[in-house]
Amino acid sequence: MRRITVVLVLVLAAAVWPATRGLADPSTTTQAAANGSLQADFDNDGFPDLAIGVVGEDVGTEGAVNVLYGSTGGLTGVGGQFFTQDSPGVPGAAEPDDGFGRALAVGDFDRDGFADLAVGVLDEDVGTIADAGAVHVLYGTAGGLTGTGSQLFTQNSPGVGSAAEPDDSFGYALAARDFDSEGFADLAIGAPGEDVGTLDRGGAVNILPGSAGGLTGTGSQLFTQGTPGVPGGTELGDNLGLALTSDDFNSDSFADLAIGSAEDVGTVEDAGAVNVLPGSAGGLTGTGSQLFTQNSPGVPGDPEENDGFGFGALATGDFDRDSFADLAIGVSEDVDTISGAGTVVVLPGSAGGLTGTGSQLLTQDTPGVPGGAELLDIFGSALASGDFNSDSFADLAVGVLGEDVDTFQDAGAVNVLPGSAGGLTGVGGQLFTQDSPGVPDSVEFDDFFGNALAASGPSD
Repeated sequence: MRRITVVLVLVLAAAVWPATRGLADPSTTTQAAANGSLQADFDNDGFPDLAIGVVGEDVGTEGAVNVLYGSTGGLTGVGGQFFTQDSPGVPGAAEPDDGFGRALAVGDFDRDGFADLAVGVLDEDVGTIADAGAVHVLYGTAGGLTGTGSQLFTQNSPGVGSAAEPDDSFGYALAARDFDSEGFADLAIGAPGEDVGTLDRGGAVNILPGSAGGLTGTGSQLFTQGTPGVPGGTELGDNLGLALTSDDFNSDSFADLAIGSAEDVGTVEDAGAVNVLPGSAGGLTGTGSQLFTQNSPGVPGDPEENDGFGFGALATGDFDRDSFADLAIGVSEDVDTISGAGTVVVLPGSAGGLTGTGSQLLTQDTPGVPGGAELLDIFGSALASGDFNSDSFADLAVGVLGEDVDTFQDAGAVNVLPGSAGGLTGVGGQLFTQDSPGVPDSVEFDDFFGNALAASGPSD
């Protein structure tokens, strides 16, 4: 039976992409990758800890990460930590608009029993190369995360296998899992602004292997839609790597990687797609990889311009407890005539990998789902899975960043959909806002509560 790890990482970060870069609209790309290869226990004391990205934090620059530690009484601010690029031991230096904390991923990269934290810095300059992007890695110790011994990776780091260029945004999305089943967590890094040949912003994903010395460029991999076996074909503005998540979709003991892109589907611009790369003893591979769009057999809905299928939000979990991980995909879909209400598509896992057969389409109008579909709710703008009710089925938390609460526009909300033998269901669903009992703070205009969520360690 699969063991689902409850929520590990919550990233409260909104990435703003200037239109001049040509990347996807920010309302559909506020996705945080935090798919750890183990429970987020940075000090290995048996209590889950919480890392929070604050990409807009002004510390003489922008971007920070807060860390709250678990205890017998739950999470506490006592002993908490605050990291920026100016923290002791952290390489590099804080600069305006770096975006430190835009994406987080948790994994034991050096297999020492302490969870480590990878931090994306999507707008980091590399020398004179503007917004090339970088990834910091903070290692866990008995005293918690530390800057001592931390690492900084760019596309110019030895062995990484690509080169830093303006607006590559290396570190925009992150996912950590053991893709080769050797016992060390590896790190997938999205670089959606990467040019592929002469194709501007075709997008790429770098894979850094874990080792006894931590993450390394040695043995790294680089995937584009031009990599042998990877379906789709690179096109101008595909932005492969806008979203990442990982799990074992075919239950073969190797973690697989789902990659979102702003793929055109036929003549429909930016309808979106998901590439799935299988894991193997040699790491991720294009052999046997898959491509899903809303035109794929069995996948519900229809591709429409700027739907954001696959590049807004992704999450995994065994929602029907059949031992295969499933994939939840946020879509900025219209619901009937309601523009931008948003949907979630769920692709089941199987022995052959993900499949459209038996897939689901969920909205706020699905029976039992509280709230009701409304204009520009963007149900599915963020996703996170975990067994929130301890019934051994993975459940799904769904961000609804455009939800109005009473008269407060865009206050935001989070729906929670329970898992069941039949998959996700609205029956027993919950709706949380900042006015819900016990939820701190209060509802205000443009709070965008639920803007970004990330959760779930390995389900195997």
